[in-house]
Amino acid sequence: MEVRLLSGRSDDELPSHREKEPTSTAIAVASLISLVVLACGALLLVSLLAWGIFMMLTTRLPVFSVTVDGFSGLEDRVPRAFNLTMSIDNVGGEYDVCVDGEAMVLYGGVPLAVGRVEELCVPRNGAVDLAVVAASGGVGVPKALAELMAGEKLADGAVHAEVRVISAKHSWFLSCTAALEQGAARPYPCKKSSMVDESDGVRPDDPFQDHTFDKDMGDTSQGGGSGHHLSSMSGLGINRYGDLREAWVAV
Repeated sequence: MEVRLLSGRSDDELPSHREKEPTSTAIAVASLISLVVLACGALLLVSLLAWGIFMMLTTRLPVFSVTVDGFSGLEDRVPRAFNLTMSIDNVGGEYDVCVDGEAMVLYGGVPLAVGRVEELCVPRNGAVDLAVVAASGGVGVPKALAELMAGEKLADGAVHAEVRVISAKHSWFLSCTAALEQGAARPYPCKKSSMVDESDGVRPDDPFQDHTFDKDMGDTSQGGGSGHHLSSMSGLGINRYGDLREAWVAV
């Protein structure tokens, strides 16, 4: 009788391994899915990092430079001319680079010559050299300015002028410092800046604001002479391009 009572528990009342199997399988599947998601996330992160490094190594901003191939008329009161080459290297660029407008050669913020830059667009992974001729329009170098250039050439062996390329249509301009010297021409790097309005990039700095110059006697800031202010020759920048004759009419 006791044996029957002890064994009277049916098989349905005993824990079954079959009831535990679904729970274990679900946990295993969830774990596997979690691992797959984590692996995919890690792979995506690595891919994005690799793509970013690749883009950094293979793409860059456009590079601008200016070469002064030849010039004349710096030391005499005769018309000046500058043969320039504007280079645009867009290899590795992410967008087309378009340019047009005018190139201006300045010394000490005073415009020496102006030339037209033809309109064109350089595609991505492209490069181009533009020939530009800048001329003074028949105006010679003012004596005071010529003396400054002669002094710099004597001290440094070359005159350093600024070349500005103003592309008002595309709202940017370039500023490049180039040495005007004899010998093999070489490119000089340019800095690109955005234009807020059309006067940006063409309004020259006035390094002579504390000095006046007589057209024959030189520096007269201490008194004497006719007191001809060189900044009056910089009207070209403030009035946009204009005619160089207007800038130096009093010289």
